[in-house]
Amino acid sequence: MQKIVDLPLAPVSAVGDRETQGNRIYQKIYLILEDDIDYSKITEEDITITAAARTMAALPLKEGASGFVELNFVKRTGGHTSEGTEGDITSDVTNTLTGTLGGRRVVIDNLLECHLGKNFLAVTIDAVTGKKYIHGRPYNPLSFSAFNKRVTGENASCDVTFTQHALQQELEYLGEVTPAAADDDDDDDTNS
Repeated sequence: MQKIVDLPLAPVSAVGDRETQGNRIYQKIYLILEDDIDYSKITEEDITITAAARTMAALPLKEGASGFVELNFVKRTGGHTSEGTEGDITSDVTNTLTGTLGGRRVVIDNLLECHLGKNFLAVTIDAVTGKKYIHGRPYNPLSFSAFNKRVTGENASCDVTFTQHALQQELEYLGEVTPAAADDDDDDDTNS
């Protein structure tokens, strides 16, 4: 579905601290189940990769899809890494999106029990520029691959990890991420 783009090697200039500072991922991330995406409406023109831009248009949703769901990470815990190595036959690349959900809550337990192993696309917001970035792509989503829940003397929280094994890097997302109306009781539910 996506055309292969091979761009010429371009110079990479030096940048200052403003461009390299940490804690770039704003605490709110937005997930959409791959099952909610209407693949019949996605075209090659929805993804633009040129020397000047890397963007993705709004994702088309199926009729009755729940849309984006907002997860709120504990401040300054969201992170994205991409690691790759050349192999004998092909490259091995792992893209990872991680963060920590705070508290001991029913909504977190339900996320873990019902959605581990499912495929998602995720949108993050750059805390410095305000730009939205989408992680994963149609036909090559992130997988909710791991969690580490703890209730200790130090804190009650749960680290979540989403992974994708592809050379594809995040794209600036041009669509909206307005989440569907949430049940207001979710944030107040706690496990005893």
